Amino acid sequence: MLSRRIWLRLSVTLAVLLMLVVGLYLGSRYLLQRSGIETFDWHGASLSSEGLRIDGLALHQRSTAGILELQGNSIDLAWRDFGFSLPFWQHVAVDRLSLQWRPATVEEQTEPPSSDLDVQRLAAPLALLPRSLAIASLTASLPCARGQCVATGNLALQRSEDERIALCLNLDQQTQIIGAALDLKPGTDTLDLKLTLAVDHQPQTTLISHLEQRGEGLAWNGELKATDLTQAATLQRLLSAWALPEGKQWPAAPGEASLAGAWQLNLPRRELDVNNLLAATGQFDLHGNLPQPWPMPGVGLLQGQLALAAHNEGQQWIARRVAADLQLSEPNPDWLEALPPELRSDSLHLQVQADTPLADLRPVLVERSLPLKLTAALRGATRLDLQGRLAVASSAPWAVQFADTRLTTRTARANQAGWQATELSSALNLAGYADGNALELNVGKGSGLQAASLKGAALSAQKLQAGIGGSTLKLTLQDGALQGWQFNGPLNLSTTRLQQANLKPQGWRLQGQLAVADGAGTLQGKLSNDSELQLDLTASLDAKHNLQLKATLGELFLRSGNPLAKTLVQWPELLDLDSGRLNADANLTLAAGSSAPSLDLDLTSKGLGGIYDRSELSGLDARAQFKLAHQRFELYIPELKLQQANPGLPIGPVEARARYSAPLADTGRGQLEVNLARTALMGGEVTLTPGTWNLGAANPAFPIQIRGLELQQLLALYPAEGLAGSGTLDGDLPLRLGENGIKIEQGHVAARQPGGYLKFSSEKIKALGRSNPAMQLVTQSLEDFRFTTLNSSVDYDQHGILTLGMRLEGQNPAIENGRPIHFNINLEEDIPTLLASLQLTDRVNDIITRRVQQRMLQRNTAPKEP
Repeated sequence: MLSRRIWLRLSVTLAVLLMLVVGLYLGSRYLLQRSGIETFDWHGASLSSEGLRIDGLALHQRSTAGILELQGNSIDLAWRDFGFSLPFWQHVAVDRLSLQWRPATVEEQTEPPSSDLDVQRLAAPLALLPRSLAIASLTASLPCARGQCVATGNLALQRSEDERIALCLNLDQQTQIIGAALDLKPGTDTLDLKLTLAVDHQPQTTLISHLEQRGEGLAWNGELKATDLTQAATLQRLLSAWALPEGKQWPAAPGEASLAGAWQLNLPRRELDVNNLLAATGQFDLHGNLPQPWPMPGVGLLQGQLALAAHNEGQQWIARRVAADLQLSEPNPDWLEALPPELRSDSLHLQVQADTPLADLRPVLVERSLPLKLTAALRGATRLDLQGRLAVASSAPWAVQFADTRLTTRTARANQAGWQATELSSALNLAGYADGNALELNVGKGSGLQAASLKGAALSAQKLQAGIGGSTLKLTLQDGALQGWQFNGPLNLSTTRLQQANLKPQGWRLQGQLAVADGAGTLQGKLSNDSELQLDLTASLDAKHNLQLKATLGELFLRSGNPLAKTLVQWPELLDLDSGRLNADANLTLAAGSSAPSLDLDLTSKGLGGIYDRSELSGLDARAQFKLAHQRFELYIPELKLQQANPGLPIGPVEARARYSAPLADTGRGQLEVNLARTALMGGEVTLTPGTWNLGAANPAFPIQIRGLELQQLLALYPAEGLAGSGTLDGDLPLRLGENGIKIEQGHVAARQPGGYLKFSSEKIKALGRSNPAMQLVTQSLEDFRFTTLNSSVDYDQHGILTLGMRLEGQNPAIENGRPIHFNINLEEDIPTLLASLQLTDRVNDIITRRVQQRMLQRNTAPKEP
C-alpha cells in the first residue's frame, strides 16, 4: 500500500501533465493559425521510455511564400540526453517523408521577398532545428524549369552544442548516388559554410564560404575546388533535369572537368545579387580546364583552359591575368543561320597569353593596360587565322589597342547578292584601337583581297586583286550601335581578264584614292587596260545613293596604236585609225533606285587618218557630243572636217554639221537633222540640202545637189583608153535610203553653157567603125565632138548599178562642115566594181586591197537575181 507522500507526488505530476496537455493543445492551435497551417493531423501516437512515436503525420501550410504539404510515417521523437525534460523533438527519426512545395505566384505574394542578407536573422530559424534528424526515405516535389520535379533519397542532420550544423543528403540518380555534405556554422555576425558534392562517395566539388557582416555591407571570402571532377556527366544530368523545360536536354557531357577559384570580396550592401557583386572590392582568381569537349548550352562544344584574375582596390576592377587556350566545335546553329552557307565554320581555336607591353600606347591605356598575345583559328567552309598583340584595358571602361596583327581568310566559294566568287581570300596587316565609342582600324602595306573568279549578271573577272594597304576605317558607336563610319585610303584593283558585253576581254587595272563616309564618298584614280588605254576616273556617291561618274581620255596619239579599237566591242570593225589625236570626256549619272543611267560624252579629234571599209581617210577634225537620258540618245556633231576620203576616187574636203536622236530600243529609226553637208568632188561641190528626216519613215529622200563638177577630171579617172573631154556639170540627185541600201531614182545631170568637148579615140573604136559602116560616123564624130548640150538622167539601184540616159547635141568640125549631130546614149556601170578596179590599179593600202579583193569575190560568187 502506497504511502501518503507517494500519492501526493503522483497527484501533482498528473495534474501538471494534464495542465501541460491542455496548454499544448490550446497553444498549438494558436501557433498553427498564426503560421498559416491549415491542416495538422497525426495518428498512432504512443509514449515510451525512449520518447514519442507517431505512426503518421500530415501537414498543409499556406503562406506568402507558397503552399507546403508534408506527410511522414514512423516518426520517432526521442528525449534521450534529456530524460523527461522538454522540448522532446531534439532528436527526430523518420522512416518515410514526402513533401511538396508550390511557390506562390507574383500576384499571390503580399510583400516582396527581402534580398538583404542578415546573418542573425538567418541563424534564428536554424536554432529551431533538432539536434539530430534522420530521414531514411525522402521524396520531395519542388519547383523547377519543368514545373515540378521529384527528388528521392535520404537525409541526416546534426546540430552541435555550438550551433554547428552538419547536413548529409544522398539523392538517387538512376544507378548512382549523388551526395551533398553541408557544414554550416552561424555566428553572431558570421556565417561559415562548406559544401561538398560526391558521386558514389567520390568527392567531386568543394565550396568553402565565409560571410561576415561589416556595418551595412558584407565581407565574403571563398574557395571553390573541383579539380577532380570525374563524374561531371552525372552532375550535368541532374542539373539538366531541373534547369531545362520539358522536352529539352543538354548534350551529354564528358566525364572530366576541372574548376578552381578563390575570392576575397567586400560588398557594399547585404545583398548577393549581380549588381552588388560588380560593385564589390577585393580580388578573385579563377581557373578552369576542360580536357574533353564540353557541351555549353547555346554555344557549342568547348574544350581547353581558361584563367582569369582581377582585383579592385576601391574604384574599379583591374585584370591581373588572362590566359586561355580554348577550342569551340559544333557551334550553335542559330549563330550560323545568320551567315551565308559559304561562310559558316565548324570550329574555333582561341589562344590568349601574356605579352610584353605595346609601344606608343594611347593615353587612356597607359596606366591600365594588360598586354596580351592573341591567336585565333577558324576552320570550316571559311578558314580564318588571326595573330596579333593587344593592350586590353584592365578596368572599366573597356578599351583595346592592337598592333602587329595579321588576319588571313580563305573561302572556297561565296554567293551573295547575285555575285559568285571562287577561292576568295584576304591577307590584312592591321593595327588600331577600339572602345565603347569608336573603332579605328589601320590597314598596313601589303594588305589586300583576292578572288580566283568573280561573276555577276553582266560582268565577270578572273584573278581579281584588291589592294587596300595604307587605308583607315573608323566607326562611331553609341550604346553599342553603329552611328557612322569612314573609310579613307588607296584602292588598287586589278584583274587579268574582265568580261563584259561592251568590252573585249583583257586585263584591267585601277589605281585610286577612296574616301567614303556613311555610304557616301568619292573615288579618284586612273583606269588602264592591257591595250594601253588610260582614263582619269572620278566617281562620287551622295547620301541619297545617286552615282556620278566622270572619265577623261587624255590626248591619245593613234600613230602608236588604237587602244579604243582593242577595248570596245562596238568599235566599227571596218574602221582603222593610225594617225591623229583623240580626246574624250564622259559623265555618267545614275539616280538612286533607277536602272537607266544618263550619259554625256564629248569627243574631239585632230588630224585623224586611216581606213573605213575600202576608203582611205585623212585629216579628220571633228567634235561630237553624245547624250543618253530617259531611254533616248542624241548625237550632235557641231563640227566635222575631212581633208580627203578616197573610196576609189578622191573626195574632199568634206564639211558636215548634223544631229541625230532615237530611242535606245530602236536606234535605226530616229530623226536626222542636217545643217551642213558638203564636199568638193572633181573640181565641183556636192551638197546635201539642209533639212530634217525621219529615218523611221519608208525610204526617206535626201536631195543631193551637184554644182561645178569638171568633166575633164571625171574622164581622167574613168578607166577608158583615149577618152578625154571638158565641161562643167550640174545636177540634182534624189537619194533614198532603204532597208537594202541606197538608191537614186530620176536624178538629172546637165552641162553648163556653152558646153564642152569629148574626144574618144582608140584603136579599138577605130576598128569597130571600119568593121561596121553604121558605126563609122559615130566613131568619127566622137574623135572631136564639140557639144552644146549634155543632159543625162541618173538612176542607181541598191546593187550598185548606175544607169545613165544621156543626150548629146553638138558637132565635129571635121565632118560635113560641122553639121549638127545628136546622140542618145544609154550607159550602165557597176559602180562598186568600177571603184574596186580603180583602187586595185592605184596601188592603195594593203588592207584596202584585201578588202576589195574579198568584196569582188563575194559579188562574183553571189547568186544573180532574176
